[in-house]
Amino acid sequence: MRRLIMAAIAVSSVVSMAYCADLKIGFINSEWIFTEYEGTKEAQEKFNKEVAKWEQEASKKQKEIKDLKDQIEKQSLLLSNERKKALEDSLNNKVAVYQEFLQKKFGQKGEALVKNEELTKPIIEKINKIIEKIAKDENYDYIFDARAGGIIFAKQSYDLNSRVLQALAKEEK
Repeated sequence: MRRLIMAAIAVSSVVSMAYCADLKIGFINSEWIFTEYEGTKEAQEKFNKEVAKWEQEASKKQKEIKDLKDQIEKQSLLLSNERKKALEDSLNNKVAVYQEFLQKKFGQKGEALVKNEELTKPIIEKINKIIEKIAKDENYDYIFDARAGGIIFAKQSYDLNSRVLQALAKEEK
């Protein structure tokens, strides 16, 4: 929500500046581009195949855990204490391996995220190059992403970073 408000403020600021100068503004919808681009569809298929393998492996591990739990429950009264403890230890080990597997494949820094980035990075780079070429060839001042709510291209002449740093340095003296 905050991002959307900031984008609206930025857009309204740029639009109001357009009355003072001849600004050329454009926008894209990155989600739509990703949905429609054939290269993204191919990358998604590769990703889905990889994820399907991991999900199948996770299901297999989950079934092993369920089967072992069922075995312990059904045979609980018939098992010796040592045998019951050994089966429970095995169950705990399988649960730990399963959770580790899920974290490794689907966790915050898991293989699924890495694979997704690996497949989408070249597409994003290609899109950004095309946007930059269009912006330069057609003399756009700003290009916004309607989906993400941010500026994806701005002419270098509008970059105020150096001026802000210089002003900060003056205040330090």
